[in-house]
Amino acid sequence: MATAVVALGLALGGLLAPAAVGPAAAADGLTEESRARYVVKAKGSVTAEITTTITNVTPNSGSYIYYFDAYGIGVPASAKNVRATSGGASLTVNLEDEPEDPNVQWATASFSPLNYGRTRTIEWTYDIGGAPIRSERWSRVGPGYATFPAQATGDPGKVSVEVVAPSSMKFDATADFAVDQQGKRSVYTLEEHTDEWGTWAAVSVRDPERTDTEDVTVGDATLTLQSFPGDDTWREFAADRVTVGLPLLEGYLGAEWPGRIDVVREDVSPQVLGYAWFDDAGNEIVLGEELDEATLFHELGHAWFDDARFEGRWLYEGLTEVTAYRVIDAVEGEGEPRKTPKRDAKGALPLVDWTETEREPRTETYAYAAAYTAVHSLLKDVDEEQFTEVVSAAYAGVGAYERPGNDVDNRGRIDWQRFLDLVAERGGVDGTEAYEKWVVDDDGVELLDERVDARAAYASLDEADGGWQPPYGLRRAMTDWKFDDAATAVAALEPVAPDAVAVQDAAETTGLDVPVAVSGAYEDAESTEDYEALATLLPQAAATIVQVGDASDAVAAEGDPVTELGESVLDVEASAAESRAALHAGDLDRAQALAGDTAEQAGRALWVGIGIVVGGLVLLALLVLVPVLLVRRRRRRRPAVLTEPQVVAVLAAPGTTAERAPDDASPGDVADDGTDGAKTPVGG
Repeated sequence: MATAVVALGLALGGLLAPAAVGPAAAADGLTEESRARYVVKAKGSVTAEITTTITNVTPNSGSYIYYFDAYGIGVPASAKNVRATSGGASLTVNLEDEPEDPNVQWATASFSPLNYGRTRTIEWTYDIGGAPIRSERWSRVGPGYATFPAQATGDPGKVSVEVVAPSSMKFDATADFAVDQQGKRSVYTLEEHTDEWGTWAAVSVRDPERTDTEDVTVGDATLTLQSFPGDDTWREFAADRVTVGLPLLEGYLGAEWPGRIDVVREDVSPQVLGYAWFDDAGNEIVLGEELDEATLFHELGHAWFDDARFEGRWLYEGLTEVTAYRVIDAVEGEGEPRKTPKRDAKGALPLVDWTETEREPRTETYAYAAAYTAVHSLLKDVDEEQFTEVVSAAYAGVGAYERPGNDVDNRGRIDWQRFLDLVAERGGVDGTEAYEKWVVDDDGVELLDERVDARAAYASLDEADGGWQPPYGLRRAMTDWKFDDAATAVAALEPVAPDAVAVQDAAETTGLDVPVAVSGAYEDAESTEDYEALATLLPQAAATIVQVGDASDAVAAEGDPVTELGESVLDVEASAAESRAALHAGDLDRAQALAGDTAEQAGRALWVGIGIVVGGLVLLALLVLVPVLLVRRRRRRRPAVLTEPQVVAVLAAPGTTAERAPDDASPGDVADDGTDGAKTPVGG
């Protein structure tokens, strides 16, 4: 902090009193006006030019004469070639270290007494040499970068600071400077008081093109590391930590590297601003020169944890920090977490009120520490698997009341309410006490009380309905913390919960699956009409499952051969399979009808089998006897075959007496009636 130093000489009777040193202001008898100008050159130099005008406004009193014969300003400890002139004459300058701050030394110029009403203008010049990288003193000056304090001490409205730098250099500061582009140079101006002494700001300028570069590839991700020229130590550190840390972050988040960061850059700005950052617009992480793995893992974590997926600055900052220290523990790294702040510390506030627009340093300090403390208290006792389940679910935006892997309720960003439920459902941790202490305001405390009763009612119903999820309408009301709607849903669902269990018991008893249409009708129900329909659907489903199961068991049971024959002929197995298919499809009416038909057919199978056996025997008999009878019949009716003419009968001619031929007479031996060539006709 810049502080003016003056020497006050007190004359009494021609004697001089010892010089007193203290801050100068009009109330102390001195007015101050300062104009400071800092010129930065890309090659690596910073020159300060400060013009200070002081006026003695302490009137003489009686024999007392008040005058000033010295005036001092604070300069960086690395300042060189400190000179002071006044009226064209050089002044003697004495440099002294500041015991309480190694970054500051005092440059005090001596001059002839400045009496009451007189004014003196002092022109100061010095070069800021900068300190080595990673030294305790924070001023840095090198090729393409510089960090230094820009200051001017003076009365309100009487100070200004101007920083001139090449336009190619990126400018950061702890105060809001106005910028004016002047060709290849940019002029940054600050005229507002930043404290009671005047204007003070830490300034950083950096040429992004002047770096040493190295690419590191981890899996499918390639990051470019950019360091100060010659800072090989930082690049080696960053490459090693990125290589081991990034896969662990992917594991905790349950998601691959999102590819939003291309560059990890070493910069002097974090030393100036007091924090590193993830630049989403520039796709880069900006880190200080320290070999700080906690900060590196934290900023890498912001590739996942940001305000696009998490609502509430405390939530994504706290999650990022806690996850970073999980990584540090996994790799046995080094890092000291933020200490737990006092809840009534200066700058304290409920974390739900902490926003990105906050600029009060004490609030920032408190909130970062409180955010880590709050999230750590929620997750400190969960194991690695539970931690991953909570964090990955939060990143995916799932509803806490959905089963893992079910994305039916992934609706937007995770806020403090949904995160608390995820911690409870996935991690088994009741975070109410931590929320009441660190996170919520008075209205939030009342809401947490309502949540306790709502969760108890939800848990009771979830136990009463068996292994199914409570219906979606209830789950959604719980996810959105609409506890009145949740109470209404519970009241409507309590009567049908036993029916849901009956369906599940029927399925377990029969070995059949619950139709998806039935379980879905329960788990997806979201309105009063849906809940009322369950009172009819679920009992029918339980009865149908039992009926289909009984019919299938009856068919599958080992029976006597005659019954099995009847079942085969009636194709009852096909009928049973069809009833199961109808049940699986959720067509309960058809499944019931087919199961009834199957049971009826199974009951007839014995008689059908008997009929088949008897009929078969009859058919077999017919197949054996009919050919025999036919053969016998053909034998009786077969005519004689005449190979020669035979006398069948001899009939006497009218008027004659017939004589029987001898038994051994040949066919040619016939009676001769005395007529040549005439024979008695055969037959008649």
